[in-house]
Amino acid sequence: MALEHENPQEEERLKMFHPVHTYISKFVTNFTARELHEDIFVDCKLVYVLPTLQDIRRFVEGNLNLLWDKYKRLLNPEEFPVDLSQSCWDNKMNCINEIQENLQNMVP
Repeated sequence: MALEHENPQEEERLKMFHPVHTYISKFVTNFTARELHEDIFVDCKLVYVLPTLQDIRRFVEGNLNLLWDKYKRLLNPEEFPVDLSQSCWDNKMNCINEIQENLQNMVP
């Protein structure tokens, strides 16, 4: 996962690490990054066109084919990894620290 202002496609390699077990990290070089968010409304106008069920089915089947079998197996499936970029991790930690400071200031 990366922040909106980051453009991972322009990077030669990315350092990614586990969001909970931060000591687990890796560099990825052969990757495709794509936007997951789609605008629904822009300037108070609906801009999203709802896909047909056939389009949704094709999208799902195409994406399932990209996953390795260990993630799709029904018995003991492997947990699919979701790693964070350094900027995303820093943002998360800054938010947590800010909330903790605000809570400490509220205590009498």
